[in-house]
Amino acid sequence: MKKYIVIGLCGSLLASCMQPGLSEDEVREFATSHIENQIGYADAVEPYYAGLSDDLKVWNNPVWKNMPRDYEKDPDNDGSYFYEDSIKVTLHDVYMMGSHANVMGTIQWYITGVNTTYRNFSGIVTKEEGQMKWTRFVGADHHTLSKGFLWPSTEMEGALGAYGAMRSAMMDLEFEKAKAISDSLVEADPNWATAHLGQLQYYWMKRDVEGLNRTREIAESKLGSASRAEAHFIKSYTTDREVGNRHLEQALIYAPADPMVRVWYAWGQEAEKAIDIMQLAWERFPEQGGINNMMGYKYMAAGNMEKAKQHFEIYTRANADVPNAYDSYGEYYLNAGDTAMAKEMYMKAYETDTNWTVSKERAENL
Repeated sequence: MKKYIVIGLCGSLLASCMQPGLSEDEVREFATSHIENQIGYADAVEPYYAGLSDDLKVWNNPVWKNMPRDYEKDPDNDGSYFYEDSIKVTLHDVYMMGSHANVMGTIQWYITGVNTTYRNFSGIVTKEEGQMKWTRFVGADHHTLSKGFLWPSTEMEGALGAYGAMRSAMMDLEFEKAKAISDSLVEADPNWATAHLGQLQYYWMKRDVEGLNRTREIAESKLGSASRAEAHFIKSYTTDREVGNRHLEQALIYAPADPMVRVWYAWGQEAEKAIDIMQLAWERFPEQGGINNMMGYKYMAAGNMEKAKQHFEIYTRANADVPNAYDSYGEYYLNAGDTAMAKEMYMKAYETDTNWTVSKERAENL
């Protein structure tokens, strides 16, 4: 959906400091009324343009990586873009800066009583020759923000934070920690299927087939209230890798932006395909540990040691308290033929968490 009002850059201020000061009340009134009056087709055109500075810079949905631009008024604007029935503006903050004000808020557009577009924004307001104007405007529409994640199907208070902590531990291969969180979530909400993910990953990595199958059966018994993405992800925990990969493919369809789904699916793919699968996840979360870990290993498998080193370096820099970051970097150095650095990294993993005795053994064997 194309909108005229907009989105722009909350950056440097062009209006002169000689402009008259503003009051917060008049800023709030202008910011609200200028946007909410953008209805009624042709009747909205003149007041709409009256509130835009000739120096207005806009930034349309920066999540898509487009750049700020000068706003150009359309001489052929017939008002056809102002087709909604109503618009509601909620102001969250107005920060006064003498002759300027920074306004932050939310815009909701309605057609037949239905909220069709939801936009968060920040803009700069000033006065030009006595008339209030927008000089900068930036924001992002709700539909541009990803909903393609493996969200948990539970209404338990505080669940999202604990679920995120469990997933982070899983991605960093801290399986005991992930299982402990998972155990607590299963107890807190016995009907929540993906509360079992930490348990499933623990049994998978321990190669405990009996524990894996038992836990998966319990989780599958709770899929009535789960999403399709959750259902396929849970079913991917099987020793039959062909079946597991089919479920991961389905989970990726329903949760395409989820980094863990991409990492798990990429794990079983050949290097070049895996790197392509992981690129989107890395661009969204360039410092996430599990993503960089997978990218590092897949680049090593592809023979690109330079790119592999970059990802392992990012992993350790941004996740300095994660032992697996150093263990993986140690494996990189071992493959690169630098045993001294490999030993140093393996020992660093052990020093970060003394439970990582395998890393210590690797260092001692070098």
